[in-house]
Amino acid sequence: MKTGFCRFLGAVLAAAMLAGLCSAPAAAADWNQRVEAETGDMTGTVRTENILGGSGRTVSFIDNGPANALEIRVTPQGGADYVMKLRYRSGEVRNLMYQVNGGPARRISGFSSGSWSAFANLSIPVTLEPGQVNTLRFFAPDGENGPGLDYIDFSAAALPAREKPGYRLIFEDEFDGEALDTARWVPRYLSSWTKDPGLAEPTYAMENGLMRLRIFAETPPWCPEYDGKTVVSGFTTGDRNALHNWNGTNVVRNPVDMQATHLNQYGYYEIRAKGQPGSARHVAWWLLGFEDVPEESAEIDVFELLGNNSHKVPVNFHAWNDPDAPDGGGFSYTNNKMDFHDEFHIYGFDWIEGGGQGANPDRMEFYVDGVKTGGRDVNIDYPMIQLFSLYEKRGGGWTGVWLPKPYPNTFDIDYVRVYKSVPGGQELPADQLAIAAVEEQEAEVLPSARPARYVSAVAGHEGEEYTEAHLPGVRSYGNVLYNDGVKTQEFVRWPALSQEQYALLERGEAVTLTGTTPNLAENTPGYRAPVLTLRPTPWDTNLNPQGIAKLFDGDPTSTASCWSEKMNPLPQGGYISYRFEEPRVVESILFSANYGAGQGIRSYTLAFWDAETQSWADEGVEYTIPWTAAGDVEAGETVRVPLAAPVVTGAVRINITGANTRWENKIVMREIAFA
Repeated sequence: MKTGFCRFLGAVLAAAMLAGLCSAPAAAADWNQRVEAETGDMTGTVRTENILGGSGRTVSFIDNGPANALEIRVTPQGGADYVMKLRYRSGEVRNLMYQVNGGPARRISGFSSGSWSAFANLSIPVTLEPGQVNTLRFFAPDGENGPGLDYIDFSAAALPAREKPGYRLIFEDEFDGEALDTARWVPRYLSSWTKDPGLAEPTYAMENGLMRLRIFAETPPWCPEYDGKTVVSGFTTGDRNALHNWNGTNVVRNPVDMQATHLNQYGYYEIRAKGQPGSARHVAWWLLGFEDVPEESAEIDVFELLGNNSHKVPVNFHAWNDPDAPDGGGFSYTNNKMDFHDEFHIYGFDWIEGGGQGANPDRMEFYVDGVKTGGRDVNIDYPMIQLFSLYEKRGGGWTGVWLPKPYPNTFDIDYVRVYKSVPGGQELPADQLAIAAVEEQEAEVLPSARPARYVSAVAGHEGEEYTEAHLPGVRSYGNVLYNDGVKTQEFVRWPALSQEQYALLERGEAVTLTGTTPNLAENTPGYRAPVLTLRPTPWDTNLNPQGIAKLFDGDPTSTASCWSEKMNPLPQGGYISYRFEEPRVVESILFSANYGAGQGIRSYTLAFWDAETQSWADEGVEYTIPWTAAGDVEAGETVRVPLAAPVVTGAVRINITGANTRWENKIVMREIAFA
């Protein structure tokens, strides 16, 4: 439950630390220098070539590796972090190697300007020694030719500190390896929708401390059945079956095991990244509810940088199935002095507990290079995953008309960091951190609830069935409180229930499960395994469970139709049951509906729970509900149907045998009571 005082206090503490967290970096990024490539020292087969009718020259690299090289020298100022931007031409995709001060050779992939008469830019972070001469050596990889270099721009990069006073870094990746770290990332993009699992895997290169998502001309659309000609290269912190059904009609084709490397609610997120130019292209950093229940589906687009606008950072909100989440009302930050395609910028997102007011008690605020660009009060009471994705809509669409341009398209990410504010700002050394409490969970489930099942359409696996482990509605995470006051959300795998445990639920008894935490080591000081108690609801159904609790809430006067079931045709064996706290006498059933003669239950039989045999006993009588024309209005009516004979029982099951489906082919009911 959200408590106003705790949220207010959290907001005050966050505001007190916010200036240091989100302010622009202290070091000014004002040093820059351009070096014309032809002014460097060339060896071997490296040579200059005239361009554009003799109006300039580039340096071209011929094969045989480091023996054929260009050396340039630069004396940087302003810190140790710099960006090197190479202006080049290349009529095909080529690569280049470089060394700094005789250090290890590093690779720069993906030079392609589309033709030898056109130019493009490629930027990477580079570490230089400030205040002294640095020698950079460029050469083509063995057996390859390199691009033609025109000039190289160097500039100081004012990077924020990794550690932030009053905050604890809980998740990060600097992308210093050669492949995505699967302990941090799920290398798939909404993969349950595609029939070809390989199309949901990202195409990328990790070089020079960058994650570079890439799309090539030969990269196929990721899910043509549901997303047309859209091509995607992306990765996430979570994936599960049926996640983000953006059309509402998508069908799972590639059943997958649920996986999450990082779920989080509240905190400050920060990345350094660079976008992609080109109409019908865009890059996105977004958050998404993990949909333990359909309502936990909100989408927050921290940015969607459109390839047809290099000066704008749009922020968007989508509620999807969450009635409390923001929908629409996004905004954009525009700065005509910045190029969000060609330059690296620092993007921040602050999800503040207690920073909002009224029905939206929390707040989300957005930053570019330390400047707050906007914010919104929200009510999203669940953790979310992160997604990073590069898009090409080759059929055109909302991101612009499809126009060809040189490949590869890229989305460069330098780092990702997530922080949590430490209550009171009392930070503890890492070796003193310990878990203070692991939340014990409870969940109400239908006694007949079973995990979702899916059928594969993947080649070679057609028709294979996949059954989830978790029951619907069971949380996939638990809250973990540390001794510094920071609360994190940890992904939990719950074991599949046994037949004996299902039988306990059907009898109205609780079941306790012990889970595992794939991302939280058991040797963490203070660790204890998460525990979940499943308690069966007093009602049950094998039809639509949404809203069924309101059928038994004792409010027959409400005009809202709280429970419905589409009938096409009536499901054979469809039932609704209710279990009493203690056995009681049942003499009649009261049914309430709006337009009962048009869309209410029409006929049914009854079964009663036999405590001795632990089974349902059919009464053997069919009843008809005598709805009247007078009640076939919005106000509706309540009709009492006496039983053939009074019964003493602990539970009643209504087996539906007929329904009035005059409109939209469905049953709609308001209340059921027993007398």
